Amino acid sequence: MRDVEFRYPGTSAPALDGVSLTISDGEVVGLAGPTGAGKTTLCMALTGLVPHSTGGTLSGSVKLGGRESRDTPLGELLSPLDADRALVAVTFQDPESQIVGMTVEEDLAFGAENLGVPREEINRRIDEALAFVRLDGFRESFPYSLSGGQKQRVAIAAAIVMRPRLLILDEPTSELDPQGRAEIFELIGRLAASGEYAVLVVEHALDDLAAAVDRLVILESGKVRFDAPPAEVLRDVDRLVEIGVRPPDASVIGIAAERAGLLPPSPIAFLDDAALLAALAR
Repeated sequence: MRDVEFRYPGTSAPALDGVSLTISDGEVVGLAGPTGAGKTTLCMALTGLVPHSTGGTLSGSVKLGGRESRDTPLGELLSPLDADRALVAVTFQDPESQIVGMTVEEDLAFGAENLGVPREEINRRIDEALAFVRLDGFRESFPYSLSGGQKQRVAIAAAIVMRPRLLILDEPTSELDPQGRAEIFELIGRLAASGEYAVLVVEHALDDLAAAVDRLVILESGKVRFDAPPAEVLRDVDRLVEIGVRPPDASVIGIAAERAGLLPPSPIAFLDDAALLAALAR
């Protein structure tokens, strides 16, 4: 994305305002910001739904796999660059909105079938994806009978089966309990470690997100206010609070301890309680 500005039909204020963003193969990027900051619009721009399905006015450049989104029909824009890999796949905060099959197997097969992947290859990918998200033995399960965390993992597995170049997870833990959140962030960690996908994770809270990504992008009113490693972003707790993003408690306490002279100034970011306790122990 280069200098992207987008306005929905009938609106005067831009939903995206001068946004520039690059996501590279194998990179895991976290996207956060207050409600209405433009996070979902940015995700839709990265799938081509903005502006092809939403209408509105788009200026600047959005390229997906080298294709200029504004000038390329949506079907062609999202067609695979490789014979058997999707360009982009998205999972949403409500996994039930994405369920299309009566069994987990049917749900996982749907996207790959539309890519024209051979049946034997689809079966192999389903086995691999279920093993990756730790749902072995759930192939014949009825998706709606699963827990929230399991449904979200099924949605991610369905995306993995398509082998997307870019995997977008739009608030994948917003409707989950603490155990479900832990499961999804553990899975994101393994996606990052695999190096096979570029991953964009959208979240409101930074507590888990900061520890799982290579970069944090913070939006405010459609503008990019931060695009840097988590350690750099989380040191500016005052600006985060001003924007409307709640920094991790460990970051707030650690910075306050530095300012009070209880800790020496350090470039270390207090991403979590363990990092804060380690600093205090020194």
